[in-house]
Amino acid sequence: MSKKVFEHPVAQPGEPTGPSYWRSLDERNKSPEFRTRAEREFVEGASAITSIERREFLMLMGASFGLAGLGLAGCREPRNHTLPYAKQPENTIPGVATYYASSFPGEFANQPILVETHQHRPTKIEGNPSHRANGGASSKFAQASVLDMYDPDRAQASVAADGSVLSVAAARAFVRGLATAAKGDAGAGLAFLARPSTSPTRARLVAGLKAAYPKARWVEYTPVSQDRAHAVLGARALPDYAKARRVLSLDRDFLGAHDATIEDTRAYSSARRADTAEQAEKMTRLYVVESTFSLTGAAADHRLRASSSHISGLAILFAAEVLAQTGNAAAASLKGKVSGINVDAKWVTECAADLVKAAKGEALIVAGEHLSADAQRAVFLANQALGAAIKYVAAPAPSSLTIAALAAKPADTLVILGGNPAYDAPADVDFGAAIKAAKSVVRLGYHGASFDETSAAVKAAGGTFLAASHYLESWSDGRTLSGVYVPVQPMIDPLFATVTELDILAPFAGADKDAHALVRETFNSLSKNISDEAFAAWLAEGVLAGSAFAAAKPAVSAEQIKAFAAPALSFDSLEVRLLPSVHSGDGQYANNGWLAEAPDPMSKTVWENVILVSPKFAAKLAIEPSEAFINKIGGEADFLHTGALNRNINQLVDGRLICRVATLTLGDKTVTGPLFIMPGMADFTVGLQLGFGRRVAGRIATRVDERLAGRITGNGFDTYPFVSASEPSVRTGVKLTLTSATVAVCNMQDHWSMEGRDIIREGNVEDLKKNENFAKLGIDGHAPAVYGKDGTMAPSVKAITTPRGNSAYEHPAHSVAPNVAVWKGHESELVLQQWGMSIDLNTCTGCNACVTACQSENNIPVVGREQVLKGRNMHWIRLDRYFFDGRAAAGNVIPEDPQVTFMGVACQHCETAPCETVCPANATVHDDQGLNTMAYNRCIGTRYCANNCPYKVRRFNFLDFNKRVDGHYYEGPLGPEKTVKDPADLPQLQKNPDVSVRMRGVMEKCTYCVQRIQEAKIQAKVRARNSADINVRDGVIQVACQQACPAGAIEFGDITDPKSRVAKAKASTRSYGALTYLNTRPRTTYQAKLRNLNLRMPGANLVPLSRVEMDGRASHGAPAHGDVHAKPAHGAAHHAK
Repeated sequence: MSKKVFEHPVAQPGEPTGPSYWRSLDERNKSPEFRTRAEREFVEGASAITSIERREFLMLMGASFGLAGLGLAGCREPRNHTLPYAKQPENTIPGVATYYASSFPGEFANQPILVETHQHRPTKIEGNPSHRANGGASSKFAQASVLDMYDPDRAQASVAADGSVLSVAAARAFVRGLATAAKGDAGAGLAFLARPSTSPTRARLVAGLKAAYPKARWVEYTPVSQDRAHAVLGARALPDYAKARRVLSLDRDFLGAHDATIEDTRAYSSARRADTAEQAEKMTRLYVVESTFSLTGAAADHRLRASSSHISGLAILFAAEVLAQTGNAAAASLKGKVSGINVDAKWVTECAADLVKAAKGEALIVAGEHLSADAQRAVFLANQALGAAIKYVAAPAPSSLTIAALAAKPADTLVILGGNPAYDAPADVDFGAAIKAAKSVVRLGYHGASFDETSAAVKAAGGTFLAASHYLESWSDGRTLSGVYVPVQPMIDPLFATVTELDILAPFAGADKDAHALVRETFNSLSKNISDEAFAAWLAEGVLAGSAFAAAKPAVSAEQIKAFAAPALSFDSLEVRLLPSVHSGDGQYANNGWLAEAPDPMSKTVWENVILVSPKFAAKLAIEPSEAFINKIGGEADFLHTGALNRNINQLVDGRLICRVATLTLGDKTVTGPLFIMPGMADFTVGLQLGFGRRVAGRIATRVDERLAGRITGNGFDTYPFVSASEPSVRTGVKLTLTSATVAVCNMQDHWSMEGRDIIREGNVEDLKKNENFAKLGIDGHAPAVYGKDGTMAPSVKAITTPRGNSAYEHPAHSVAPNVAVWKGHESELVLQQWGMSIDLNTCTGCNACVTACQSENNIPVVGREQVLKGRNMHWIRLDRYFFDGRAAAGNVIPEDPQVTFMGVACQHCETAPCETVCPANATVHDDQGLNTMAYNRCIGTRYCANNCPYKVRRFNFLDFNKRVDGHYYEGPLGPEKTVKDPADLPQLQKNPDVSVRMRGVMEKCTYCVQRIQEAKIQAKVRARNSADINVRDGVIQVACQQACPAGAIEFGDITDPKSRVAKAKASTRSYGALTYLNTRPRTTYQAKLRNLNLRMPGANLVPLSRVEMDGRASHGAPAHGDVHAKPAHGAAHHAK
């Protein structure tokens, strides 16, 4: 649906604004006595209340009535009737959500979204299914962006250089004056610094600015570039992961967080679906070469560890091998240009052979944007020789001016549009000096001087601060990665007196129109149909058909590629790989609680960053964790049978992750932080995450205990001192010095994990060919059959009747008709739908979008760092990460080349739920459609249910997380509450009105988004009218995690309908249940992971390492099934020196 420029009808002069209500005959007669009482009714200060403080208005009026009651105890309080509006706005129904199309702005691609609003209050972000490449999915950053709009620390007003508050009109007048003053000398001394944007309207205004002010400078800067290949090739590459069947990724985490992550993940996952041997033969095979362990590396069928500073040379070697095998004469010259790299030659030749052998258009090589220009050229030549599944389009070229050049020649008038360059500028660029040197500085920012480094620097320099609007309050536009034109439209009037980037640029471009009119002009220039109806349709649909970028044909020759000499690396001269954080990106999302508390998929850390080191380096530093007699991995049985002690990957003390602290030194720059041992890291590579260690930031980005003490200490540590203008992503020559200090680090991997149990099922394509039921093996193959004689029943029948099987008692059936007289005697005609879920481990990439979507939908609180350290995070779904190294028994060697599997775990909605039998208050019960439900007002907090849950998926509200302010939880009723005057209450406006907000002492868990189920059932009954067809159609209900999942790994629906997608997923030969030998009969099941191996590759594991481990434990360390398992290859076989 599209947003209109106006939302509420305007009352005409003399027109009544609504029905006239009166409370007494005195009021009806307008007597002087009534007027006197009415004037006294409004308390002092009520006249100063602004429109944004509606809740404060209600509070004051409530206090007024309360005081009236104290003074007139013998009188009844008058009954009042309030109306939300005199005329109901169009398309607004109280209690019914309305959805509008928009897009989440990215620096290189916008993400099409749908925004759920309740009476024009944005509450939830979903993907826009109109953009087929996204398929209705959305990233965790898009999901969390709605919380940013309600950021309690966002700037609420613009501030002039003299400290006075500027209204919106005054701010716009100030900008117009600035534009007029700069015209005299054609903009000499005027400079703009902005983040990259895909907005065609902004590009049009910038072009007008450059024409009007030819001497002005326009500079775009971002700490993490995603478009380097574009600058090299002169065109943007669009890989087709859905079509490709052989993919080689060279240090490119295309499944990780970036602007096009949804398109890439969805396309790649669609090529990994296979339920039969024939489908498995066509499944994508993924090769990955990388230095750190990424989500793409975790999904790899074959993975090679190599330092990032060497991978640019490896790219040339791979290209040379592809050219050689395709008969290109340039191969020899390319190979001779690379020196200093020690790599297993067979890994390169066999990988290239597999790529060449693939059919034309089904092979693909992609390279990380941080790799050298020559690496990008080499990959282009290799893809050209392969006829790869890739195309190139003519996207707008990146800005050529740099922040370094701007700082070297400071401007007289500096306008900073967004970003935070005082924090994230390269270490060799003194941007603070550029701010001080300017005669006039203007800053458009989302956070003011108290919560933002750049805003603080501008204030110190006597500059002007302009408060920025959130994109959900703004008119703008953008393009997707392929160039599809998408709108950015406001869901709500700005909460505060803020302005947009287009408002700032318009006067400089000579435009006197508002942002809506400017976007309309751009639409008219791009659309073939410029009618009002076409514009409205674009806003409603969210995409403009036929607006993608035109095709391009880059020209590259092998002669352009120069010689490459790999830098020498050692433990005394390390490489540092700088990456944006999965929590805060490059720092711009540092004040978002949902992202801060969503764990890093690989390290599982939250609220802070760490220094990632390889197991081999950890052994040299002697920081490996102490050996344990009993833990989750091996357990007492391994020690008794093999005499081997066990070891966690990192040190745990009383459930807390304890890390040694180290200092990294590069020249005169140092960085100090905790060490985290990460399997799969290149030996001489150290991983650092950007976006932490803020010096001036909000309440989420800083430590609570420090803030209460009057100090500002950012979460984690700042890594930007290692970022340089010429080398923003990889630095070499770094030295690490270990200190004696230790520190506790927030980590969620050990929070309720089921590690050590046989819950992961994996197989290779060969397994599926030989035994399609390989997923049914494991402990379930040895335990007595749960269903016994009833095992042959159809799943739909089992769901309804809940057969006894081998249980000790009879289970209730789910076929009871409602207690309605009309159904008496017709019970057999009513077949209740039974809800269930299936999660495909083969397509799940571990992106965490499901975790954030669930938190957004279900009002799950952010508990803070200190509570996470105590194991009290409240996520209803967790994403467990498991490393497998193929050890048949316990051992104390940390794996260097493990395989990784992710597993999403929420309430399994067991048909024979252990939690239900132990609740003394009957607060957790089973409904007649198979849901394990919670009655919050019955729960008395015994936590018996959590103790009895084998999946550990129940969460307890130890404290008033929703009611109290972080840092005052333990003060209880004596501590401060979130009040209407406190900005901390602003995020409450995001809450979903369809979901209860839980209180202290209550257990909560996944509900299968029961509110969505109930809404769908109501709509089905409305649709049915007088017919008996009241069943919800398949696909109508999408639970929050399913709707957000970019991989399409989650299916939900009616398991009694054999045609439903969830029923088909459960009928897959790969389908299995976790811990089903406990007779829990979970409604959530999983599909086993498949690995597509090239058996000619070095170190190919003929059997997944998880199976090797589990089989070994089942036999207490003895190798299972003879010698059929290939010995896992570690060390040099998987590592490029």
